[in-house]
This record gives sequence, structure tokens and C-alpha cells, in this order.
Amino acid sequence: MAWFFTEPSPDEMDTKTKKLKENGAVESRKELLAFHDRVVKRVRKMTPQQGFQSLIASGIYTPDGKLAKEYGG
Repeated sequence: MAWFFTEPSPDEMDTKTKKLKENGAVESRKELLAFHDRVVKRVRKMTPQQGFQSLIASGIYTPDGKLAKEYGG
């Protein structure tokens, strides 16, 4: 799923401005809360199978339903 994201690594950030080097924008609190609301709405609309597939795509679970090693599996 393309809408998942991770925090950028320090080498991807401009240390003077604390902004991403790629687009130079840091989201405001209002923008982050709006994004959070959109994600929560989308997740709540998922079927259990879609939710499980997103956990597999994120590397949290394996396709056979076991927790990934990084998460204690």
C-alpha cells in the first residue's frame, strides 16, 4: 500500500531546518491530524483480509500468519 510512510533517516533531513531535503516541507500539526483522520477512516473501511494484507506488506506478519522475527515471531 503506497500510503504507508516511515520517518526519514537523519541523512535525508536538512539538519539546520529539520525539513526533508526532498520537498522541504514539514507538516503542521493541523495537517498531521488531518492526515491521521484520513488514515483512520481508511483503515476502518478495510475488511479483515485487507488489514491483514497491509500488515504483511508492512513486514509485521508473514504471509502464513506468523509474526515477523523483528516483532517477536
